[in-house]
Amino acid sequence: MDARRTDEAPDSGAPLLRLHLFDGFRATRDGGPEPAERWSRPSARTLVKLLAVVPGHRLHREQAMDICWPDADPQSAAGSLRVALHAARHALEPELAPRAASSYLISDGGMLFLDQTAVWIDADAAETAAEATLAEGGAAELAAVLDLFSGELLPEDRYVDWAEERRGRLALLRERLLLGLAEAHLANGAAADAATAAERVLATSPAEELAHRVLIDAALRQGLRRRALHQYHLCREALDAELGVRPGPETEQLHRAALAAAPTPVPIRTTLPAPLRAEPATPLHGRDAVLDRLLAADGPPVTLLTGEAGIGKTRLVGEVARRAAASGTAVLWGGGQDAEGHTPYGAFAEALDGWLAEHDAAQRARIGAEYPELAAFLPSLGQVRTPGERSPEEERDRLFRAGAALLGDLAAARPVLAVLDDLHAADTGSYQLMSHLARRAAERGIRLRFLVTYREEELPEGDARRSILSFLVRQRLAVREELGLLDREACLAVARAAAPRPGQEHRVWELSLGNPLFALELARDLAEGPADAGAPEGVRELVADRLVRLDPDARRLVEALSVAGGEAALSELLDVAEHGLHPPVTGAAAADGVERAIGASLVEERQVVVAGRPEPGLAFRHPLVRLTCYERLTAVRRRQLHGAFARAVLARRPDAVDALASHFARADDPRAAEYLRRAAERAAALYANDTADRYYRDLVARLDVDAARARLAHSQVLARMGHFAEAAEALRQALAEFVRRRPGARARRGPCRRGSRARSRSYGS
Repeated sequence: MDARRTDEAPDSGAPLLRLHLFDGFRATRDGGPEPAERWSRPSARTLVKLLAVVPGHRLHREQAMDICWPDADPQSAAGSLRVALHAARHALEPELAPRAASSYLISDGGMLFLDQTAVWIDADAAETAAEATLAEGGAAELAAVLDLFSGELLPEDRYVDWAEERRGRLALLRERLLLGLAEAHLANGAAADAATAAERVLATSPAEELAHRVLIDAALRQGLRRRALHQYHLCREALDAELGVRPGPETEQLHRAALAAAPTPVPIRTTLPAPLRAEPATPLHGRDAVLDRLLAADGPPVTLLTGEAGIGKTRLVGEVARRAAASGTAVLWGGGQDAEGHTPYGAFAEALDGWLAEHDAAQRARIGAEYPELAAFLPSLGQVRTPGERSPEEERDRLFRAGAALLGDLAAARPVLAVLDDLHAADTGSYQLMSHLARRAAERGIRLRFLVTYREEELPEGDARRSILSFLVRQRLAVREELGLLDREACLAVARAAAPRPGQEHRVWELSLGNPLFALELARDLAEGPADAGAPEGVRELVADRLVRLDPDARRLVEALSVAGGEAALSELLDVAEHGLHPPVTGAAAADGVERAIGASLVEERQVVVAGRPEPGLAFRHPLVRLTCYERLTAVRRRQLHGAFARAVLARRPDAVDALASHFARADDPRAAEYLRRAAERAAALYANDTADRYYRDLVARLDVDAARARLAHSQVLARMGHFAEAAEALRQALAEFVRRRPGARARRGPCRRGSRARSRSYGS
């Protein structure tokens, strides 16, 4: 590089010309008329760029002709060079007089060059500063120089040979700066900043061992043992794949340090999960024996609690969880959600997200750094990762192992009880993950127990979820506990708690037959209704009767909540009440309506976790109450409310594709196809194959034309599930659709229906 080069004005008196090569070529001057933005000849612009990147910024005429006009004969190339030189000089120096010498682009016999006293080039300035800073600069100086490498060198000429050497040299220099910055940050104790710099190196040079070593060292300094071990194995894979070598001694030494390091302590919070914080409305009656069995620490890792609807499974496991937490057990609470479809691993996502929501941002970031695989399905830790080069089975195994590691580390500090409520509404992936965790807990003596409630009638014969539960029982990893009806004394105790009219308790026993929910609702009905009223036939009639007694605003809010599912954030429900109900329910009327619905014992206040954050919410006191409210709605009313909820979720949680797909589909909204596709792709990326299969089936059924891409993706999911005949049929249908869409096929096929075209466009092909 010429030492005469300077940022000062040149001796000739011409303004300093600045050539910018990073992020695209442009030319500016420090004074006088600006160079042309649009050059009259592209060859002139290419000639200037060529001189700006070659060593010394000097080039022989014949070299320039060979590069710029390789296919032209010498005479034509010489003529083209003269024209390009003339155009370039006047583009850089608009005021240049005819036949006058250029201040910047000089000809000297057979040589062409840029006058380095009059021309400043950003790549040269960056290179000079980098070389000086690498010799003696600290972290701040290195970071400042890195800012000079403001983008790719001539991105518009990415594939030309003449810029390749300079581009490579600058890339290596930038990499040296990043590595120097990473090591400087490590020396200063800034491990996180060092890791960030090293990751920037690996983004372009995955086999750079020093960058891997910095990341391993940074992870160890932050106490992220799993992250350090994972990075070591990434380093081994990259070095073997690209160079065919093993890590060096320094890297192996860091690996041994990671193996010897103690596991990272997982932050422990003793607070109860949000669904358990409200005190129970009534005492628990008639369940002492089963309560003792469920609290016992011995037995297999999974207890399956089943029984008829309304028998009190959720109430019982809630009491178990409260007592376990009081004795020092860490309690996680999650469950299946009917309203939002089978969210991939939804039961565990709810349990872990609820637990993570109790930690501050720094603690969540630390957990996310130690268990990055879990970010795939936990909103608290981030978004879905970009799929790697591993097979779906390998990626799912990594996710399962990360979940096992997190719960194992948590159980190392104190016993863990994971309550999975209403698991009949969860996806197959949740069952598979539970099976994996139960097996690991049994094999390694991990203090991890699962307490599961479900309704057997919701898992038909042949359902993969039922098969997984049967496998767990056969392997003695799970035990079933059937929750029976209350005896007469316990049932009467439940009835007395609701204070029916004197002498009416026996009717509660006769009609409820010991079902706690029936007993409670019957007792309340007898307490509020006329003495000679006939007893309702079942809980649905009871709930319907209670709904009728509500004022219109409260009833409409409860109906809207039934469309949301078992629970909803108060902010979303009020948004629907204001914008989705006609007439709207807002302000004091909405608050009064919520209070009256709570007073009627239909719903209760509860914290809910939305996108990893706890928020005030409302929940039905029992799923059957919600189901009764939902079934009473007309089809038109359901569609309207689902559409309103979809709009509320879209405004507040645009990434909640499962909820949006469910609500838009039930609203019969044209956007359903797009969100079904996104939900299916997300489920497939998380290897929740049964959920992806369900979404794709619904999606294909909604597309009259151009379902080929959906069928093609669906066939891959079916093949992954082992349903090869169905996968082949989906492929055949996709092929037929692609054939129909070939040019000329429409003329043979005839015109499409207008509605079909509209629906196909909604899929976004």
